[in-house]
Amino acid sequence: MYKFIQSLSLMTAAVCLLLTACGGITQSTEEEPLGKTLVITPAIKGNSASLSVGDTLEIQIPTIPTVGFEWEVQNLDTDILLQEGSAVYTEDPSQDSAGGIVTLRFKAVGIGETHLSLLYVSSPSDDAPSLSKNSFGMPVEVK
Repeated sequence: MYKFIQSLSLMTAAVCLLLTACGGITQSTEEEPLGKTLVITPAIKGNSASLSVGDTLEIQIPTIPTVGFEWEVQNLDTDILLQEGSAVYTEDPSQDSAGGIVTLRFKAVGIGETHLSLLYVSSPSDDAPSLSKNSFGMPVEVK
């Protein structure tokens, strides 16, 4: 009987030691949130955005492509917003369409307020300066 109690005590101690050792290791099945994505299209009364650090701002601008013109970001405060990749054009598949949507993505990286300005400009050549055809702008606040 003494051997049984001694064996049981040793097994209990071993199990407690094992559980204590494993107690400091936790596996999280949840991933850290990547932030939300806010999609903005130009509005007649203007646009504005309020984001949190880690969020993505996606600007979708209807565009009829013009040879030599592209959407460019002007004076972006990169302490607050960073452009992710280049502008992406997606053609409207409907038969009567002459254009599509240009999408630009920005990541909120710092707290503050800035103004996002986009110009639809021609590529400058040796003979002529860059010319603007259209523009889009909006205030952005990152909390």
